[in-house]
Amino acid sequence: MENLEKLQITPQEIALFIFWPNLSSLIGIVFAFVVSISVSRIKKWSILNSFIVLMLIYLLYRYNSLGWEYFRILAIGSFIDDYQLNFIITGTFFLIVGLVIFFSKWTNRIIQNQYNNRMSKTFQ
Repeated sequence: MENLEKLQITPQEIALFIFWPNLSSLIGIVFAFVVSISVSRIKKWSILNSFIVLMLIYLLYRYNSLGWEYFRILAIGSFIDDYQLNFIITGTFFLIVGLVIFFSKWTNRIIQNQYNNRMSKTFQ
């Protein structure tokens, strides 16, 4: 960081390097919350769970504890030198993995079974 002129790095590039990952993290949190609320309303589950998860994820984000250090080895875009393309490829990969897990029948079956068990105990 001492030879920024020599490396042709401008303060604007540094600001964008800090701004876009933070903004994309917040957009991802809000998008996941909207999808969670939508699924909860469609399946007639309590939306309180979505709010609890939103607060928990935001706190983890705020205190920089989302675990990127552990998932960095799965960043398939790290083999590309272009920062923006690396970011897009890695983000797309993690988004696809998250959507597959979120919409998998196995995950939904576990949630639905827990919901049915709880509802049957409530009405007994």
